[in-house]
Amino acid sequence: MITKKREKLMTLSAVGFDSPGLVSRIAAKIRDLDGNILDIEETCRRSLFSIFLIVDFSESRRSIEEIQHSLILLEAETGLKIMVTGQGENKPGHPPRKENHLITILGLDRPGIMAAVSRFFYQLSINIERCRMIARGDFFSVEMVIDSSCMELGSHASRGEAIDEMSAALRELCREMDQSVVIQSEDIFRKLKKLVVFDVESSLLQEQSLREFLERVRGKLGEISSYIGPVDQGEDQLQTLVQNAKSMRGIPIHEFEAFSNVLQLNPGSFELIRILKSMGFKIALLSSGFNFLLKKILEEAGVDYAFSNSLEVDENGMITGKLAEPVITSNTKQEILEFIMKVENIGPEQVIAVGDGSVGSHFIENAGLSIAFKPQGTGVRADGVLSTGQITNVLYCLGIPKGELERHLKIDSPE
Repeated sequence: MITKKREKLMTLSAVGFDSPGLVSRIAAKIRDLDGNILDIEETCRRSLFSIFLIVDFSESRRSIEEIQHSLILLEAETGLKIMVTGQGENKPGHPPRKENHLITILGLDRPGIMAAVSRFFYQLSINIERCRMIARGDFFSVEMVIDSSCMELGSHASRGEAIDEMSAALRELCREMDQSVVIQSEDIFRKLKKLVVFDVESSLLQEQSLREFLERVRGKLGEISSYIGPVDQGEDQLQTLVQNAKSMRGIPIHEFEAFSNVLQLNPGSFELIRILKSMGFKIALLSSGFNFLLKKILEEAGVDYAFSNSLEVDENGMITGKLAEPVITSNTKQEILEFIMKVENIGPEQVIAVGDGSVGSHFIENAGLSIAFKPQGTGVRADGVLSTGQITNVLYCLGIPKGELERHLKIDSPE
């Protein structure tokens, strides 16, 4: 009977000042000890070097003690601090499969953020497996990969419920520190995203300019119900839209188009759309307002899909008082998103949706990555919350390599 050799797995980690040939010396020593490198991760930043390896010494005739002693001798040869340990097996009772999540925290730098977040994960028996930081002056972004497989269920009936509670608690912690946070399961994160859909009123348009636009409309028509901003769902919203269209009957459409010149986009909106387009994403805009609100974005940024409400106009350019079909409401935005996905032949996991998480943009809950931009209140159901006014921070949630991200944003690396 042929018996399978028992693996002799060992981990080697080393840290110190960088110098030429460090990886070569470590690899040569492992080769001389008849070891086979199974996994390796090496980084070098600002003259500091670190490396982590998992090595299989099953073919080596040397004992574990001899191997460890030989590897430790590398300290004198390289000047590195080296630690060698045996690779233990999973502890009994723990799930054999990892539950990895990608955590992105963004905001103005301040002392204590990493201490608070790492303490939060430690108290829940969650392991931080990887961590990287991107800084731009006072702004910073921390990206972590965590493993929640050892997190206890507590009173929850399922791991899904426990993960949801952990996510809610992490959002609250970050809110208290004035930080934005996005939480993605690694399975979803690794799915190739292809479409970014924006809820226009809640993510792209400046609130102040919307108010100014409405004041001009009301000045023209008198007091009417607002069709922009928070509105009721379903039939009430539809009735509001129909009534607003009737109120505009007999007025030249160009007058309302002129009013829309006061509308301003949130800082970075054009830049974000252009960067996403250059990276190969399709862009969709959804709005329950009227189509002249989208005109500036369509003409200057260039998007692939744009859905909003249209007013019927006669041959003289006068508004007839009727809405063109289909009528876009908060409840129909999900249907429109499903239509776009069908056209693009993609699934929900390949969609990034951005809105404020309110009634008007609740469709974002069904996307692979849902981002609530400057939401009102704390009960928003989304993968992440961006509390700052810089919408280009969406880019930090996509796992773009640091060099490429800085190139797109045209920023200099910190000294």
